[in-house]
Amino acid sequence: MNKNTSLSDWLTYIEQAHTKEIDMGLSRTKDLVNRLNIDFTKQCVVTVAGTNGKGTTCALIEQVCLSAGLTVGVYSSPHLVSFCERIRLNGEQISEDNLCDIFSAIDTSRNTPVSSPIELTYFEFATLAALKAFSDQKLDVIILEVGLGGRLDAVNVIDADVAVVTSIGLDHQDWLGDTKEKIAFEKAGIFRANKAAIIGEENPQQSMLDHANAIGATLVCRGTDFIFDETSNLVSIQGHEFSTEKAKIPKQNVATALAAVNALSKCLMLNKLFSHANRLVDGNPFITSTNTIQKIIDNTQVMGRHHILRQKEEGTHCAVILDVAHNEDSAQQLSRLIRTYSFDKCHIVAGMLKDKNIEISLQAFVDIKAHWYCASLPTSRGAQATRLADAVKHGTELNIHSTIEAFYNVETAYKQALENAQADDIILVMGSFLTVAAVLKYHASA
Repeated sequence: MNKNTSLSDWLTYIEQAHTKEIDMGLSRTKDLVNRLNIDFTKQCVVTVAGTNGKGTTCALIEQVCLSAGLTVGVYSSPHLVSFCERIRLNGEQISEDNLCDIFSAIDTSRNTPVSSPIELTYFEFATLAALKAFSDQKLDVIILEVGLGGRLDAVNVIDADVAVVTSIGLDHQDWLGDTKEKIAFEKAGIFRANKAAIIGEENPQQSMLDHANAIGATLVCRGTDFIFDETSNLVSIQGHEFSTEKAKIPKQNVATALAAVNALSKCLMLNKLFSHANRLVDGNPFITSTNTIQKIIDNTQVMGRHHILRQKEEGTHCAVILDVAHNEDSAQQLSRLIRTYSFDKCHIVAGMLKDKNIEISLQAFVDIKAHWYCASLPTSRGAQATRLADAVKHGTELNIHSTIEAFYNVETAYKQALENAQADDIILVMGSFLTVAAVLKYHASA
């Protein structure tokens, strides 16, 4: 493999570079970080972990930093349409050519010497590519989204100046533990001594608090250091209030992101590295003006997360909303969101992975007047449509006006929903990144 190899060939190659899909641990990534001379000693690093809300939290922090004139790198996963979505440089996706050059450099380093190559998983390859891109660009702020857990996730080879845990739910239990306390401890592994540890959970698990206190992290907790009032839609922090009423991302993530921005502002001032930032003023608790912050809250939207693909148009067609909600907590959040819309019937196109708690997740929607389009997913991890249909059918409070159909793929299911939906209805596509990606690709080709 060389830098002239196409991105699609590189992705096929890195999928096969390790005998295991998941092989948690830091030693391989740490070794390559040293070999590739990746260095963030003059940058501020924000690491974001959590069961749900990581991508939207990263996006809001990113937008605030960009508005302040800072240079910013964001690593987020998984992608929906293009692998390049995973790595953003100053708000733009990395180019395929740049990514291929970096993959080539990583591959050369891991195979030197040839007699003892380092095996890397797909995620480790992707993480190293992001870190190398950010280090080469010498960006001001680096925002890293944790892929799985925290303590043993590849991004944790980089010490965070600001560590964020958005939420704790039961997911990836085979790897992280079967209780929220065990999962919280794994995610708290991104905390560092004397550095800010932002906790977005209103009632955080004791294991996370104990770990933070044991290592001497500086805890910043929702409910004490910052407040989100769901009734008033207000975030209160550092004597300032921000409205989430018009937010296009989950509102509790707005609060968590602003707490991270506040901590990041202190980090930037302390390091005195960023006097060139055009809006950076000593003593400003949010890097930029509060008016600018409010505009960013109102306008930030992330593809596939509470994503309004199509607005309702009077007398012609209904709205289409995409959301990658794929576990119990995110399903509950999405269910609450959908109920804020006015509609006659909700057409739900659902496709999920079989290792998720499908039955519990779909229970959040069964009492809604809905037409269900359950779809099989084209992967070995994908659940069959019949399992989703059975989960809905056996819902304890299934609405008597609901109907359920099963389809062999997402595109067929979605096309049927488009055909059936009336102007006063709503279409919701949910359940997996693969499900949302299929609809995005359908619209792109159409």
